[in-house]
Amino acid sequence: MMESRDNHLPGEETDDIYTVSELSDAIRQSLESDFPRVTVLGEITNFTAHSSGHFYFTLRDESSRLGVVLFSRNTRNVDFAPEDGMTAVASGRISHYGGGGRTQLIAVSLRRAGEGELELSKRRLLAMLMEEGLTDPGIKRDLPQYPGKIAIITSPGGAAIKDIRRTLDRRWPLAETVLLPAAVQGDMAGSSILEAFERLNEMKEIDVVILARGGGSAEDLWTFNTEQVARAVAGSRYPVVTGIGHEIDTSVCDYVADMSAATPTAAAELVSPDSADIRRIVEGLLGKIASLASADARKRLDRVEFILRSSAFPGIEHALDRSRLELGDRVERLAGWRGTVAETGRSVIKDLGERLRNHMTGSMRVSEGTFGGLSERFAKLTPAGGVEARRERLEKLVNTARIMTEGSSSARRSDLHGKIRTLRGLGPKEVLGRGYTYCTAEDGSTIIGSVDELEEGGRISVNFYDGDAGCLVESRRKDGQWRRRLRSKTQ
Repeated sequence: MMESRDNHLPGEETDDIYTVSELSDAIRQSLESDFPRVTVLGEITNFTAHSSGHFYFTLRDESSRLGVVLFSRNTRNVDFAPEDGMTAVASGRISHYGGGGRTQLIAVSLRRAGEGELELSKRRLLAMLMEEGLTDPGIKRDLPQYPGKIAIITSPGGAAIKDIRRTLDRRWPLAETVLLPAAVQGDMAGSSILEAFERLNEMKEIDVVILARGGGSAEDLWTFNTEQVARAVAGSRYPVVTGIGHEIDTSVCDYVADMSAATPTAAAELVSPDSADIRRIVEGLLGKIASLASADARKRLDRVEFILRSSAFPGIEHALDRSRLELGDRVERLAGWRGTVAETGRSVIKDLGERLRNHMTGSMRVSEGTFGGLSERFAKLTPAGGVEARRERLEKLVNTARIMTEGSSSARRSDLHGKIRTLRGLGPKEVLGRGYTYCTAEDGSTIIGSVDELEEGGRISVNFYDGDAGCLVESRRKDGQWRRRLRSKTQ
């Protein structure tokens, strides 16, 4: 910021007064801000190739002159020998040097005069697109931070696709790449690129697009300075990043794209995050999470230790011990009752078994006596004709005795099994398994035997054969009232 001078001579106007250096610096800043990149067509005069490698010359037309300097780092890209009288096109930025009071062009590229008409055509197209607002930064779309699907429009056999894929594989291998092959040089390049954008706009789930081509002459890159291709880039359904030519090349497509890069490799770097950086960020976040979890665990442990040291804990522990003793006593009483029932059942089963054996023994003895008598009578019969009849009768008697014995045994066995099932049904778990339950206090310490022991809003534990459930008492009713309510509902 320039300082104003308050001292002035009598009679002079009171406008701000600047030093020469201040004014020169202001001119330089204004020129560099307003003309960050310009392209100038003119005739070369006073050309000098300095021993340092720099080119110094003047570009002129019918009425004006402009000094130009091309530093050695850029002279290597000049593919012709400049000389006085040659018409050429220089691109760079305008600056002002106060030491010599000169305004000059700091050039970064220099082309032959044959390229001048192309440059003028390019500038006219760019001016038209700028007037339409297609280069307005406000309409540029943001690039996705973590792209999942990247479309690439370029030649399938060029170096650009190799550089792009190599960069994406190194930086963001998670992304899927879709190549839309297109000619990027020659008479068919424009229509080929337009067809690629038409296919692109019909695709789904594309995150970002790279339009790329390697370096070349102005004629090689001219496809990207045509109106049709520029409008296809501006009208793309998805954000477009251009990487066309070398660092010194700037096409119309670069201006209308959502973002431009100097080279295809740089374009790939723009659309892809560095997985190594993301890994470091994730590791840092995991470390913070582990630290927070450790601190939280430490805090909870301190709280538990405080409770254990507090005076309230012994009272809680005493109540738990008392509940454990009452529960143990009830378990022992239940086990004794089960033992008594089991012993009674075993006695009944033993008595039934003894009676069954005696019955079977008596039946067998009767059958043996009958069989013996028949055998004796059969022995006394000598006529051969009666032997066969006696044998058949004997076999029938034997079968009848066997059937009677087996039927009696089966009946006794069924009766025994029924009594065994009855005894098993008397067991506590069997009773509970048929849908019966018993209720206790919520802590399980007291069995509730009457509805009068319940309190509305209180909590109880309902015990089943395979577990228990905590319940809330909403209401209570006496037995008679409950049955009357059930009858009224069924009617």
